[in-house]
Amino acid sequence: MTNIKPVSSDFEPKILGFVCNWGAYSALEMAGVERYRYSSGVSFVRLMCIGRVHPGLILKCFELGADGVMLLGCPSGSCHYEFGIDQTKQSMESIKKLLDILGLGGKRLRLVEVPAGDGKYLAQEINRFTRRIQRMGANPANRGSVQSLFEQVPVG
Repeated sequence: MTNIKPVSSDFEPKILGFVCNWGAYSALEMAGVERYRYSSGVSFVRLMCIGRVHPGLILKCFELGADGVMLLGCPSGSCHYEFGIDQTKQSMESIKKLLDILGLGGKRLRLVEVPAGDGKYLAQEINRFTRRIQRMGANPANRGSVQSLFEQVPVG
């Protein structure tokens, strides 16, 4: 068994990951089964399709204190709902530009196409994103508590 080392630093970013119920969630489950380690600062919200994440919700995550947001979906052509990941890709560039304009930085948002059941790849991508956010530092617009977002969003 190969273990991916978790990211370690004095700053533990708060990252919210929106996870597609189909491909990406199965990879998240396999990461646990195969004991791949990833940052403990990442919390996940399971959705039926990543295409259902509204840009306003992403902005709300940052307003409430998230240091980074990951969207974890199926690869193009594998979407259970046909075009969810493609719709998300189309809106990503405008959301990133808006984050740049707001002074947060578009690099705080990451879309990952996760092959079904690939826990190793998922853990690597989470750790890579966590290191990026650590280098960027804390969310400069933190006005709230990301914990309050978790209380508002039904999980599961």
